[in-house]
Amino acid sequence: MSRQETIESTSSYVELASQAYGLFVDAAASANQRALGYWKSLYEITSRPYASTAVENAVRENFDRANQVVSLTINELQANGAKSAELAEKLSAHAAKVQDSASTAFRGVVSTGISNMNFVKDSTAQQFEDLTKRMDEMQTRTAAAVSNN
Repeated sequence: MSRQETIESTSSYVELASQAYGLFVDAAASANQRALGYWKSLYEITSRPYASTAVENAVRENFDRANQVVSLTINELQANGAKSAELAEKLSAHAAKVQDSASTAFRGVVSTGISNMNFVKDSTAQQFEDLTKRMDEMQTRTAAAVSNN
């Protein structure tokens, strides 16, 4: 995989942060919407006027209302659990993207570091060869000057 393909296949940190923010905002908005719906339904159940003033009917109706409140609460808790599981799945998928992006960035840093070290090594070897040639030339000149005297 070339460097350009790697860059195109991974998301930038800004995109990843924006996606994470979107996940949390959507989850919070959904939770608030469900909570408002729950409290509205709860209010509608508890604020209904009684059909009769007889004690027996009021007790029966209170049991019916309690049953409705319990059913509503159970349904709301199940919905919250399902939405929480869905959010966890989305977050784990997002975490995989972040991990992939971080590993690609680390791979790029290591590759650049190795490339820089190779350049330094090659440059040092070339400078050492140049120094050796100069020393040989100086020895040759010195030997020629000594033999001429």
